[in-house]
Amino acid sequence: MDFSKIKTSDWMMIGGGAAMLILGFALDWTTIDTVVGSAGGDGPFNYFFTGGIAWLLVVATGVLAFLRATGKLPETQPWTLIFLAATGLATLLMLLRVILGARYEFADRGIGMYGALIWAAIALAGAFMSFQASGGELSDLTDMEKIKGSFSDKPGDTPPPPPAT
Repeated sequence: MDFSKIKTSDWMMIGGGAAMLILGFALDWTTIDTVVGSAGGDGPFNYFFTGGIAWLLVVATGVLAFLRATGKLPETQPWTLIFLAATGLATLLMLLRVILGARYEFADRGIGMYGALIWAAIALAGAFMSFQASGGELSDLTDMEKIKGSFSDKPGDTPPPPPAT
């Protein structure tokens, strides 16, 4: 396998997925200051909607980006659009999690929570770069017909325009 053919945007998504995988288990998402020192706890799955789903989206994007970059994922779907949507939602959920903070009054945000937000944003940047490299533009995201058309199985699957009168 020739890793030199993997683009920077793919590495950003792969790295975001790998870092999020580690951050989900190795670093605490909350810290608790005690008299003796500080203790930690919680992880992404203690915050299912804003942590667990974001964690899953970024890790899945990293795995799928790796498979796509190595040619093992068929180009049957608009992967760049899917990656952009998944990482965008994950970054939004992580931002919301950081704003809301820990679920207990006596706990504060931990390094894992901040790191997850940063790596979700890096994966989003990689997904956006990949989307632009495939010919996508920001204006395409507001045109529902273009988005629907990108998910058709064959170019001729979109219904023909109505006949002119």
